[in-house]
Amino acid sequence: MAYESVWEPDGVINQFSGVVRAWEFIQSVENVQSDSRFDDVHYVINDFLAATEYELTAEALTQAAVIQYGAYASNPNCRIVFVTTDDALATLVRSVPELSGINSYQTEVCPTVSAARDWLDSQPQLHLMSNVMGFRLN
Repeated sequence: MAYESVWEPDGVINQFSGVVRAWEFIQSVENVQSDSRFDDVHYVINDFLAATEYELTAEALTQAAVIQYGAYASNPNCRIVFVTTDDALATLVRSVPELSGINSYQTEVCPTVSAARDWLDSQPQLHLMSNVMGFRLN
């Protein structure tokens, strides 16, 4: 497995290692956001520091953005942080909302997990209401 999800009281860290395939990254997004604990998290940290290679493309990150767009309805109080020192990955992560036109969670890129935590701590607490109850089934 190229990643491990570590759940914390306020969030989750996906720790990627070795070769990270696009489908594995998508799987990590799906697994976190389909977990019942996701409704209460305030952050997801995607730590790529131990990844030796990754196959993430704009298409894969757009697919993740689509999944996150849906999850935003049940938990709008989450932020996403990518931890990497790879400039190409950082640029790709930052460009996907503009390229795809899909924007839900505030996303940041940091060079270390410590810097990611510092950034998260510096952000105001989100208190947005879920709009899941606003959906009606006919």
